[in-house]
Amino acid sequence: MAPGKKRSGAGTSREEAPVKVRAKGPRKKEEMKDEDMSEEDLALKQQLELYVERVQHPDPGLRKVALKSMRREIRASTSSMTSVPKPLKFLRTHYGTLKAYYETMKDSYLKRYLADILSVLASTTSVEGERESLKYRLLGSEGDIGSWGHEYVRNLAGEIAQEYKKRQSEEAPINDLMELVQQIVAFHMKHNAEPEAVDLLMEVKHLDMLMEHVDSTNFKGTCVYLTSAARNLPGPDVTLGLDTAYKIYLNFEDYANALEIALSLDDKQYVKQVFLSCGNFARKKRFFYILARHGSITFELDKEMVPDDDERKALEELVDNIKAARSLSVKNINFKTSEEDLRSHFVKFMEARNILNVSVVF
Repeated sequence: MAPGKKRSGAGTSREEAPVKVRAKGPRKKEEMKDEDMSEEDLALKQQLELYVERVQHPDPGLRKVALKSMRREIRASTSSMTSVPKPLKFLRTHYGTLKAYYETMKDSYLKRYLADILSVLASTTSVEGERESLKYRLLGSEGDIGSWGHEYVRNLAGEIAQEYKKRQSEEAPINDLMELVQQIVAFHMKHNAEPEAVDLLMEVKHLDMLMEHVDSTNFKGTCVYLTSAARNLPGPDVTLGLDTAYKIYLNFEDYANALEIALSLDDKQYVKQVFLSCGNFARKKRFFYILARHGSITFELDKEMVPDDDERKALEELVDNIKAARSLSVKNINFKTSEEDLRSHFVKFMEARNILNVSVVF
């Protein structure tokens, strides 16, 4: 029996035996994977394992070099992540070891560096609901959040939303969370991920923060998603979403879309603000066609809205023409024809052409 045990545990110390027995199946599978690895992958795995050992070394100089090297490997692999990168795969088995060592470290910049690494590892390793990625991020070095890759940022946003709800129910402070939200929203808006930025701000009830991050390149896409998403929200949230979209459109002088939102909100003051903000006469003429389509021309032009007398007179004539056209259209559309008259018409039509069987649904 003894020789058999020795062969199965070759190359391991006596202290490692209990771990090996507990994870016999997975360990065997892992060994098979190692055999199938390319030389490059195997070298990377061994290098990362060496970093894990040196992170726990008593010499601060070695720890610093190991942490920096590990951070560099992870950041390089997560910059364009479509699946779990190899450094994270190889380090997942050491997540528990690194967590345990972190608890023994004294507070220092090295401990914060390790917290950064644990936060990234937790995004692919920790149990759902524990929010360990967020936990270690808040304990970390507060560096560039986007340097760890889009998937890490997306995972962190989900954990922030969960933690926000928990703290709100407990009436706990959220300042540290909102600092992270600012960083994440800025990252999403710079990387054409406006829907994710909007979703996060809706989760934490701070859509007003969106105004700080929109620019001329992304405001249209942001508002399109914002208005469509807002219409699926309950009562007050709908108004808040549309109100934010209105302010963004107005800020970037997209007056036609701002007017559409104002009409959706049924806010005459917002409608008037569009006229006051726009100084282009041709655009103002277009506004009346938009108003006509909504059937919402219920206010009179004044000098504040259109200071020039000639322009105001021309717009008033346009209003009268639109009202007359709409009135004529309604008269033509609302002709009265009874169902019996229509049925009689079709019967005569069928008899004249010897049509015997036609289903007519009224």
